[in-house]
Amino acid sequence: MAASRRKPKEKRISILIAAAVLVLIIAGTVIGYFSRRIPKNPPGTVGNTSGNLNNKGMFVEDRNEIFFINPYDNNYIYRMKPDGTGASRFMDVEASYLNSAGNYLYFNQQSSGNSSVFGLAGNMHGIYRKKKTGGKEVNGVERAVAGAVVLIENTLYFQHGDSEAGTTLHKADIDGSNKATLSNAFINPACVINGEIYFPDYDNNHYLSVLNMNTGFPRLFVRERVHNPTYYGNYIYYMSIDNNYMLYRYDLHSNTIERLTEDRVDTFNVIGDYIYYQKNSTTDPMLVRIRTNGEGYEIIASGNYTNINTTSYYTYFQNYLEPEKLYRVANSEGALMEQFYP
Repeated sequence: MAASRRKPKEKRISILIAAAVLVLIIAGTVIGYFSRRIPKNPPGTVGNTSGNLNNKGMFVEDRNEIFFINPYDNNYIYRMKPDGTGASRFMDVEASYLNSAGNYLYFNQQSSGNSSVFGLAGNMHGIYRKKKTGGKEVNGVERAVAGAVVLIENTLYFQHGDSEAGTTLHKADIDGSNKATLSNAFINPACVINGEIYFPDYDNNHYLSVLNMNTGFPRLFVRERVHNPTYYGNYIYYMSIDNNYMLYRYDLHSNTIERLTEDRVDTFNVIGDYIYYQKNSTTDPMLVRIRTNGEGYEIIASGNYTNINTTSYYTYFQNYLEPEKLYRVANSEGALMEQFYP
């Protein structure tokens, strides 16, 4: 009788233990799912400025922090405060086209025998993401030889290189899903306005066009032959192909166009009230700063400079003949150039 009374009790204990184990398994599964899930970015998110992305995306500023490519250390990714202090290595990969949003940094790994992803050294071309805080885990979005990359909300758009197809425009969700070819045309995705890519349509006389983000087909925006369109404020700044690559801007409100420079321009960027540009000249090349209305001409430095990237405090750039060095100038009138040592 005593043994028979114990059996129901033991059965109840076994059921409770099994239920507890099941709860733990379910809880672990749920916790694991949410820990791996990438939170959605808010509407209107763009991973970097078009001006920076037109200059290889060497710097990106987000949530009071800057991630940048350090030429003194194999072009590895570093992080620092907006004022340029507290620099430290973030990841030992040779990268470009940095994009930042939420808890993640996205980048194009250029490949290097010295760098590693997933703990493996060697050629690891592709688009990757890494959490900004904690852990060494790096996730591949697309393994490919890639070019310019831009994050628009929860999708990465990037130039995809192929020996047969050439350079086409691909897209993938930030978790690596929903990969697709958006367009077979050569498209620079750097300039984003209201979630759409504005670009020079090489198949239509370099006219400034807008890409349909669903079909991949372009529509004409304005009959201006442009190079490196850059969206800032209420304007699209660009180098005019028909006017010796002088700098112009298109007013999105009034639909008017104005010329900003008499110089032929190699590259440029816009921040606040200033435009920085490299003057093209065989005899007198220089880095110049003007106001966004074309006034206030200042010579920053003589020589040829490239990869002009802007942040809230400083604008950074490299000497074309000495790419292993990094320079900067404060975004204020009369500020002098200095070499920057992270």
